[in-house]
Amino acid sequence: MKNNYTDPQQSASDPLSQSVMSSVEATNKARAANSQEGNLNSNISSVLQGGTNYLLAKKDALRSFNKSLQQENQRIYDKVGSFETKYENFNTKSENFFMGLIDDYNEIKTHLNNGTMKDPSLGQKDLASIKNLIDMYGEALPKVLAVAGEIEDAGKKAAESGMGSPGTLSVTGAPTGQLAIIKKISSGGKAGDDIEMFREGGTIILKDKTTGAILNISEFNDAVTSKNNPYIKLVPDLEESLKVSYDTFNKNHKDEMVNTFTTVDENDDPNSPDATRYMTVDQENQLRSALMGVQILDPETNRPTKYKDGGSFQEAIKTYGESIWEDMMPTSMTNNLQYPKVVPGLDLNSEEWKNYYKTYYEPMLEYLANRSIDENAIGVQRYSQSSNQEREKYDTKFRPGKKPNDSYEYKLNQYLKSVEMSDEDRKILLEAKPGEDVTVVINGKSQTFKKDKV
Repeated sequence: MKNNYTDPQQSASDPLSQSVMSSVEATNKARAANSQEGNLNSNISSVLQGGTNYLLAKKDALRSFNKSLQQENQRIYDKVGSFETKYENFNTKSENFFMGLIDDYNEIKTHLNNGTMKDPSLGQKDLASIKNLIDMYGEALPKVLAVAGEIEDAGKKAAESGMGSPGTLSVTGAPTGQLAIIKKISSGGKAGDDIEMFREGGTIILKDKTTGAILNISEFNDAVTSKNNPYIKLVPDLEESLKVSYDTFNKNHKDEMVNTFTTVDENDDPNSPDATRYMTVDQENQLRSALMGVQILDPETNRPTKYKDGGSFQEAIKTYGESIWEDMMPTSMTNNLQYPKVVPGLDLNSEEWKNYYKTYYEPMLEYLANRSIDENAIGVQRYSQSSNQEREKYDTKFRPGKKPNDSYEYKLNQYLKSVEMSDEDRKILLEAKPGEDVTVVINGKSQTFKKDKV
């Protein structure tokens, strides 16, 4: 029996049929190229039952989805070639779907040609709508397969490094249910039987019978090409930016360690890169404060406030704040709160901004500062990470014959805590050499003195 896919005479004269043939051929080729992916477990998205609007539920859903990807890969390795048929279900559905569209198209076209259509203008609109659906599907197919490849790669990284690691799927991206639909139709096999395909208005809808999730093809095409809000979002890699932040306060232009927030063992050469360095709890607290940025000035009084400007973390939070909060930070810091979709602008008089700072911004600064120190203070003996016995040993080497509160460093730090001054001036004072004249603003007044005369 002749049909619109196999009748070469009709295909040569009908651009719509020709387009359908191309789409079907491209579909089969693309699926064949991905045939090794095999079946996807039919319950891949069973975790998507309620509560998906909350951060914890989103993380659980993505964690389950990543796990299913890992299970699928294992099945592929264990049962390569064991499937009786491939793509039989969704492939048949899509072909039947387009056959139905072509039947409608030919019927409308026949009535138009014979002059038997009551409303020719409506018939022309229907023809255009069917053509649009064909084009829409043809446009979506390569994007679906490309997204499926990204999902697969991200799933492998999650298996290797854990959820929330750089390059893994972010909970801030596409809903897990839609990712599952894409994975099922691109993998082929019996998993495709879960997906229904139907026309709704001017678009094509794919629906997962097992979860109720839907994928609107028209919206999918728009989302995938969005530059401002990518469809697939991956957890960003902040390693280099955190290193730069740490080095800014701990190394000079020659990439050599400086003594601002660490102290060299008195028995070592201070210019040696192999010298043993210590970081006291006070020094670490000061470094963390410096990493979080300088204090924002009150525009009315021009005096420092308790709010930090974010320092070098400003851009990371502006670009990746949602992912930092929802993907990276532990629940103990986020309290399972979702990051706000709209971030209020800086306004010291706004309760909304103050609440955002206290609830989200300050915890993110603390998290990034801690990570910057943890990941880059390699080889530094940190008191905060040492046992009491180890601290006593370091104290003995660091200040032989002196009690901790007898040292100049201790007295200087205590003095700095007792006065009001900006972080920038505090850094200038700490970095000054003994005997050097230093001008800083203390308690709102500019003062000049020698560092060793405090």
